[in-house]
Amino acid sequence: MFSKKFLVTNDFIDQNGHLSEVGYYFYAVQTVWEKHKVKGISSLLEKLKIGPIIFNTAIEFKKEVFLDETININIKFTNILDKGRKWTRNNEIFKENGDLSAVVISNGAFFSRETRKVITPPEEIFKKVFIDE
Repeated sequence: MFSKKFLVTNDFIDQNGHLSEVGYYFYAVQTVWEKHKVKGISSLLEKLKIGPIIFNTAIEFKKEVFLDETININIKFTNILDKGRKWTRNNEIFKENGDLSAVVISNGAFFSRETRKVITPPEEIFKKVFIDE
């Protein structure tokens, strides 16, 4: 499992004084990109001319997060089909005290940037994304 911490900034605080839905999604996606950078996935995806695509995303809100709170986000994959061709990514967002704040659930796949079609990723990508979490 890959984890990343963020300090919540004023950029994503809504009129109710808590983290907005855009903020939850922003931090979840930033965690994905950080994993790709740290694990060397970004450069490999670029070289292979493939990338992840998202079909839909939903957010389940549990507890409020406020300005200047530190959140920790874990990425977990479920429903991995056809050797990684399609999958569900769950970004669990935890408050400083360990309470689950939200889960950002995205259904996606790998996509060839050349053929513009959904593909099964090469084994090297499969391992880096799903096994070496």
